[in-house]
Amino acid sequence: AILLSVANGTLQMGACKLDTGGFSFHVWAPHASSLKVEVKKTAATSPHSVVILTEGEENVWYGACSESEAQLGDDYRMVLESKHNSCFDQEGAVLYRRDPYSRFSKSEDFTEAWCVLTDNGKAFKWSTPAAPRLLKNSLRGASIYEMHIGTFTPEKNIKAATEKLHHVASMGFTCIEVMPLTEYGGAWGYNPRTCLAIHSPYGTPDDLRAFVDKAHSLGLAVMVDIVLNHGSSRLNCLWNWDGYGPDNNGGIYFDKGGGDTPWGKKFAFDRREVQEYLMDSCRMFLEEFRCDGLRFDSAHNMPDWLVININKMIRAEFPGTSITAEVVPEDPSYLLGGKGFDAVWLHEPTFNLIDRMAGQADTFTAQLRSMIRQRYFPENGAGCGINALLGSHDQVGCRKNGGKGGDGRLRRYFIDRVGGKGDWNARAKTRMWWSAAAAGVVS
Repeated sequence: AILLSVANGTLQMGACKLDTGGFSFHVWAPHASSLKVEVKKTAATSPHSVVILTEGEENVWYGACSESEAQLGDDYRMVLESKHNSCFDQEGAVLYRRDPYSRFSKSEDFTEAWCVLTDNGKAFKWSTPAAPRLLKNSLRGASIYEMHIGTFTPEKNIKAATEKLHHVASMGFTCIEVMPLTEYGGAWGYNPRTCLAIHSPYGTPDDLRAFVDKAHSLGLAVMVDIVLNHGSSRLNCLWNWDGYGPDNNGGIYFDKGGGDTPWGKKFAFDRREVQEYLMDSCRMFLEEFRCDGLRFDSAHNMPDWLVININKMIRAEFPGTSITAEVVPEDPSYLLGGKGFDAVWLHEPTFNLIDRMAGQADTFTAQLRSMIRQRYFPENGAGCGINALLGSHDQVGCRKNGGKGGDGRLRRYFIDRVGGKGDWNARAKTRMWWSAAAAGVVS
């Protein structure tokens, strides 16, 4: 196997299929004293294969195997012993881990370490071209449908969502913003357990490629919501990955330059290897899945310098990609003239409208134009704001059975705030404000 740098930006870390057959493996594990890969053959009668990895420069362990030892679809896991084993009391001397760079696991049990060997999309037959990207660096005039795969269809998976894409296109939307797709804890996807593996209940990586391919054939751009600021607080596959984790600091993926968020611990932003891991998550969606844009969730919980570096990488390697930031409070300095985003996600117009419907906005007439029209910021490289006038998942995602959240705000669908779906007056108000929002996109 060729020893790769952990920071070479080639998406070749983890398990990679070789053109000659078999696989190469590259794993960053600075505290491992030994590391091997166990391969569980698809054929039940075949014995497991074991690939012994060698420690190279920059704490990257590497090795390779032949096609007879590992094939596409086989399960594999990392098996290691640690020089600094903070997990000994819970797990013993031998630690079993998922590959941080794995693209898929068949198991929804996050206590298991088995992943699936894939070709990272090399054999997928696309029917649409890789370029140009449909958004072409801009969300001006885009009408965006926010989609949560787990609730969009009764089947709750990517295949079923693909069959419904014609419905989204027929309503006049031009872009789909898909809520997070990598393995996660919780309900919505915003607590990632890894940053490259597709959430197994949703389907396979090829299911997602087929989704993007179908969307592109219908003229729909695809933007993916990514969470690069923190990891899941429960069953996190990266926690204490190589055994190291004194004082419950989370180990190599969480120990340096991070801190806490309300949802989980921040990544170790000061580690170069973690920076590259987060960049490779972006690379994966843009290269292997041909997505047109990325939306950074809670970008303000990442260091400015890292956000700028990631955006520079995307501009250089994937021209035409549209990049959006969710920032609270909203901040135009995140746009092109500052930190390099094409657009910022706007929550304020939603709350302006909610206050208006509650009779609390004395300055409503003055606010109306800014609430409805898509905002542009010429002083910041002509970036734009994305309005979700009737609310995005942050406003409609109610986990309190209609009650108020910790910030004192009620989270419900707009129509529920003004009378409910069975109220014809509420339906009329909702249609009116939706029409106003749509008119604002093209005005």
